[in-house]
Amino acid sequence: MSEPRLFLVRVWQHLSQFRAAVRGLDEAEPQLFDEPAQLGEFLRQASAEAPRPPAEGNGTPANAEQTPPR
Repeated sequence: MSEPRLFLVRVWQHLSQFRAAVRGLDEAEPQLFDEPAQLGEFLRQASAEAPRPPAEGNGTPANAEQTPPR
């Protein structure tokens, strides 16, 4: 499994106003958003860019090597 990507997300909402700031824990500057859809799209893209774990193609469990015989 790859390393998780961690983000600090701050959301402010007052009446009809929306504001959000997202900063990766390894980033110095936050990205700012004025619309909820912008924040959602940013997080969607961040999850799509995350490296995928290797697929288990042979049908054996991922921990098969660690499981003691019975």
